[in-house]
Amino acid sequence: MEEIRVNRLPLLTYRYLHTNDTPMQFEAPEKSGEPVFSDIIYVKEGGELPEDFNGASKETVKAAADGRRYTITVPAHAETSLTITLKADEAHPDFAGQFVFYLGEEAKLSLVWRIEGEAPSDTCLIAAYYDLKEGANLSVSRMEKGLTHATIYDQRHTHLARKAKAVFLAAELGGQNVIVHSYGKLEGDKSTMQEKAVYAARGDQHLDFFCHIDHIGKKTNAKIDIKGALADTAKKIFRGTLNFKKGCSGSVGDEGDYAIQLDPHTKNISLPLLLCTEDDVVGNHASSAGQLDANTIYFLMTRGFSLEEARRIVVEALIRPIIDSMDSSLHDEVIEEVRRKLDSKEIK
Repeated sequence: MEEIRVNRLPLLTYRYLHTNDTPMQFEAPEKSGEPVFSDIIYVKEGGELPEDFNGASKETVKAAADGRRYTITVPAHAETSLTITLKADEAHPDFAGQFVFYLGEEAKLSLVWRIEGEAPSDTCLIAAYYDLKEGANLSVSRMEKGLTHATIYDQRHTHLARKAKAVFLAAELGGQNVIVHSYGKLEGDKSTMQEKAVYAARGDQHLDFFCHIDHIGKKTNAKIDIKGALADTAKKIFRGTLNFKKGCSGSVGDEGDYAIQLDPHTKNISLPLLLCTEDDVVGNHASSAGQLDANTIYFLMTRGFSLEEARRIVVEALIRPIIDSMDSSLHDEVIEEVRRKLDSKEIK
């Protein structure tokens, strides 16, 4: 077991704030379970991450690369869907692996990740690289639930060529410690990337979001949108960066982080960052955190809703648009899990 630092800010702030990165106790899994693919027509074993792969830390990237390896290649102009399931059980409580995705010109891939398990789990390490050629379209929906004692590292690096589009939608609903590290490189003109996630954390769960998108090509578009609720003593930190590089004229980027704190003992840290060396761009960032508005709850209760129902309405109103954008196969499960985690919680 060693201490590592994950999700380090690209531009550091004051050290006494203790927000530049997150210290974690880390031990690479000795054994790994196997993923289950819904279709293997474009899947083969093996593959290498690029040398510049951007992950949570060098230790977590290496541990993922030392695990199982898969390459998924979608030919030009092909359209397909794929579900990858990682399920922890008593025999295989850990997972470590890398996944390399190549999408040819005008290719389309609808990808669903299911990360789940009821058995106690230790570590789940994923490193995914997505390379999108001109006009390629990638839609990723990710649901993670259960894995009560697990530490989950979800690392992804996305490279987009001209007019390529990538949309990442996630529901972070389980795990003890969840480390999300997403890097996007909008290199091609008119390329687009969206990074959206919902979460419901309770107990002493720790959620750590890092989203960084570089605008390089002209007229690129990026959106980061993180929304959810915290209960008990749960903690969440968001590090979001939109970096407008010289030459990316006409580009637009928006980032937002929104948290409902159901208890006064929850902790939310938000660090939205805009970097810019180009004049002709539009960049927006926003952050909001706080407890439920008592007047809103009172109003709903005067209309016949119980306290739990009123609280659920407010939380679901915040996160439902993102859930509805996810793959339809996940809608019911995500809503059910959100309600299960929050319905038994009283407002304090």
